[in-house]
Amino acid sequence: MTKKLLFTLLSFALFSISYSQQEATDYISGLDDPSAMINKGNILYVQGSKNLYEINTASGSPTANVIYTAAANFYMTNLTISGNIIYISEENYDEVNNTSSGCRIVAFDINNPGAPVNVIYTTPNYVSALAITGSTIYFASEAEIAHDDYVVQILKIDVNNPIATVVVNNLAEDVEASDMAFYSNNLMISVGGVQKVFGFDITDPVITVTEYMKNLGFNKGLFVNGNNVFIADGNRIGTKPLNLSTPLTFVAQNTTYKDPINTTPISFFNANFRDVVLIGDKLFMTLLNQGKVVTVQDATLSKDKFNQDLKAVSVSNSKTTLTVTGLENNSQAGIYNISGQLITSKELSANENSIDISSYSHGVYIIKLGNKSFKFIK
Repeated sequence: MTKKLLFTLLSFALFSISYSQQEATDYISGLDDPSAMINKGNILYVQGSKNLYEINTASGSPTANVIYTAAANFYMTNLTISGNIIYISEENYDEVNNTSSGCRIVAFDINNPGAPVNVIYTTPNYVSALAITGSTIYFASEAEIAHDDYVVQILKIDVNNPIATVVVNNLAEDVEASDMAFYSNNLMISVGGVQKVFGFDITDPVITVTEYMKNLGFNKGLFVNGNNVFIADGNRIGTKPLNLSTPLTFVAQNTTYKDPINTTPISFFNANFRDVVLIGDKLFMTLLNQGKVVTVQDATLSKDKFNQDLKAVSVSNSKTTLTVTGLENNSQAGIYNISGQLITSKELSANENSIDISSYSHGVYIIKLGNKSFKFIK
């Protein structure tokens, strides 16, 4: 079984190390090969090789509950979510004979976990990553061109009419695509084997693949939060605004948990993150060989960040209007709920400095202005 990474950004960036990165700490242990993750609000879904776990991150005593187990000879490779449906790619693999019979994509209803999964697509090729927009699933598939030689293709299917269409015929050769994520109409694809992130605009009449990032380390999972991307790059988590050509800021690392190298004598290296999800102000990451989900508070949403430079910009709100004062230049504002989901975005200026929040439910929200973040309560 293999894994692949792809990543789409709007500009090329070289990465520099930030010394603000925090050490990840144990959150939940005892999972079976935890790898890819997705979330719906405070609920985290973690994909193992056989089990799909559900974790309520809002619980004071979180547990990893198995809500789905793959059928015999099937092993999960990636997942994506739309509404109440989780779409899972699974490899049909015979361990005894060490043979693969291709992959399938199944639909799992989180509101009806006892029901059988719905098989919506099968292929003789290996599927390693997928992402959904609307009713269209994009996925990375390996097409063999010679014995032990293959190319990574990007295909798409409509969940209501799952006939595959090839979107990109040859993204890369003999490497693995580990994850996909959407930023607006841009599909981001992380490919750790070449230390790059590729991407393209799915609305372009002629698809042109671009290298958006290179010179990465061992890049794996991607997570998009509003205008920011988080990437699991080896034993570090990096983040950057998607609309700016700035370097990654590394906000988390793992130097505690070690994976063995099969040498004599056995040596060890820092275990690498496989995926990352931001919920509220906390990052959650998987360590596959350790069987762990680990966590760290994201430095960009920490209390210190909320309180910095308040003399220049301030935020106030009534029951109907949020007002930002102190802006000298235009600034793109994004409002997020406490789960990190983007509610609305608007360009603000000294003259146009308010946002209508009359339809918002009561609760805690975050407004982000450039590299500043503020909490407010409706």
